[in-house]
Amino acid sequence: MRRATREELTGTLFDLVVVGGGVTGVATAREAALRGLSVALVEKDDFAAGTSSRSSKLVHGGLRYLQTYQFRLVAESVRERERTLRIAPHLTELRPFLYLLYDGYPEGKALLNLGLTFYDAVSGQWRSRRHRMLNAEQVLRREPHLARAGLKGAGLYYDALTDDARLTLATAKGAADAGALLVNHAAVTALVLENGTARGVTVTDTLTGESYDIHARQVLNATGPWTDRTRALEHTTPTHRLRPTKGVHIVLRKSDFPLNTAVFLRSPDDNRVVWPTPSLEDDVVYIGTTDTDYDGDPDDVRPDEQDIRYLLNVANHTIPEARLTTDHVVGSWAGLRPLVAPPAGVSESNTSREHEITAGPTGMLTISGGKLTSNVLMARQFVDAAQKASGTRPGRFAAGKVPVAGGDRGAARTVRAEAERAGVPGPLAEQWLRRYGSDARAVLTLWREDEAAREVIGARNLTRAELRHLVRHEMARTLEDLLVRRTSVFFWDATGGLDTVDAVAAELARELGWTPERTATEITTYRHLVTTHRPPGAA
Repeated sequence: MRRATREELTGTLFDLVVVGGGVTGVATAREAALRGLSVALVEKDDFAAGTSSRSSKLVHGGLRYLQTYQFRLVAESVRERERTLRIAPHLTELRPFLYLLYDGYPEGKALLNLGLTFYDAVSGQWRSRRHRMLNAEQVLRREPHLARAGLKGAGLYYDALTDDARLTLATAKGAADAGALLVNHAAVTALVLENGTARGVTVTDTLTGESYDIHARQVLNATGPWTDRTRALEHTTPTHRLRPTKGVHIVLRKSDFPLNTAVFLRSPDDNRVVWPTPSLEDDVVYIGTTDTDYDGDPDDVRPDEQDIRYLLNVANHTIPEARLTTDHVVGSWAGLRPLVAPPAGVSESNTSREHEITAGPTGMLTISGGKLTSNVLMARQFVDAAQKASGTRPGRFAAGKVPVAGGDRGAARTVRAEAERAGVPGPLAEQWLRRYGSDARAVLTLWREDEAAREVIGARNLTRAELRHLVRHEMARTLEDLLVRRTSVFFWDATGGLDTVDAVAAELARELGWTPERTATEITTYRHLVTTHRPPGAA
C-alpha cells in the first residue's frame, strides 16, 4: 500500500471518492474496488485516527443491546462477527467472556440464559460454542480475585477481541490491492460542484501544503464524528445530525489487576454495564467504557479526571483487593461514537448503534452511526446506495468472502516456517504474524536483507525492519501514525514509547527525509499526546 500522488488523483474521473479513512470508509473503498469501480479515498489525518483506533477493541454481537430489545441489531452483529473471524483471522481472537450476576442486578439467571441462547443461535456456531451458566463457586475457581460478596454466578460465552486500528489498516490495504487509490494526511476543504451536484472534492495535503481537486461521479461521506462538519460543505443545515458520545478506557498491568477472562458487570456508580478485558497483549488489562454526551472538538477528545475516577471505581469494585489509584494507570484513551441523534428524551447509553444512509442536497451520500463489527455490511449497503444513486444496478457483494490483507491462513503458516528457518526469535515472529498475517513476509524480507535492520529500537520489540516496512508499505508518515495506529505502543506501553522515542524518530527521519526541526516537532507533538492520556503520577 502506498500513498497516491497528486497526479494519480487528479488525472482520473473516479466512480467514487470516499471521504474518511476510518473502518467504514476503508471498507467502503474495498467493497467498491472489488466490484470493479474506480475509487479514491481521502483521509484528513491517518487511517483509524478517530474512533477506529479508540474503540473497545471488540468484534462482538452487542449482548448488552438485548436489554433495550435491539434483537435485529444483535443478530446482525453476531453474524458480522463470524464473518470478520473468517476474513481477518490474524486480527481477531475468540475469547471467553463472563457476564457476571450479583445481587440487585436487573437481569437474573433465567433472563441471561435466554439472552445467551439467542446469542448462540444467531451465530450459527451454537454446537461448538454454546454458552454455559456458572454458579458462584465455578466463577471464583476461574477468576479467584473477583468480588465475592453478592456474587450469584455468571454466563460464560464467546466473543472476539481485535486490534481495531490494524483491522482498519488491513482493510485499507485490501482496498489498495483491489485498485483503490488512497491518501492520508489530506483534508477535504470543499466539494467540487457542477450545477449544484457534488462531483468531487477539493483536497489540501497537510504534509506538503498543496491543494487540488479530485473528480468523481459520486461523493461518499464516511467521516464518523466529523460527519456533520462534512455535511456542512453542502452549505445547508443537515436534517439528520449526530449525537456523539465519549467512550474512555484505562489500561492497568495484569500484575496489579489479576484478571484472565473478560468480564461484564455493572458500574457501582450508575449501574451501567462495563467490561474489564485482558488485552491481546499478555501483560495488560483495559477497562471500559464511559458513555457520555460530547459536544466538544472531535479533534481533541481525551480522558478527564472524572472519566479516570469512574473507571478506577469499576476496577476496585471488580477486584476489591487491588486497591487501585491513578498511580496504577498505565495509559488511557478516549474516542467518540458517531451515533445518530435519537428522539428527545432518550439517554446516551440507550441511543441506537444502528447506522443510516442519507442523501444531501448536492447528492453527496452520508453514512452515520454503526459499529466496528458491522463495517463490511455497512460498506455493502453504502456502495449499493451509491450505485443506485448513479443509476446503475448494484454489483455483487464482493468483500464478504475475500480476506483482508494478510488474511491468508495458509500463506501465514508458510511465513512462520520461513521466519523460523531465518532465525527470527519466536516471540518476534509471532508478533509480526499477529499484526500482518501473511503480509509479515514483507517484514521478514527486510529483516533478512540487512543485519542492522534486526536491531530492536522501540518499545514492544519494534525493530528497524518493521519500522521500515510501516513507512514503505503502510503509509506511516508521523510518529503518531507509527506508535498509535501501526503498533499500538501508545496504548500498551507504560511510557507510551517515550523511553525510546528519540531512536524511533531518528529512524523515521532517515526514511522520510525529515529535517532536524521536523524531527523535534514530531517528538514534541507525540510527547504531548502521551502525557495528556496519562494522569499525573501514572505508572
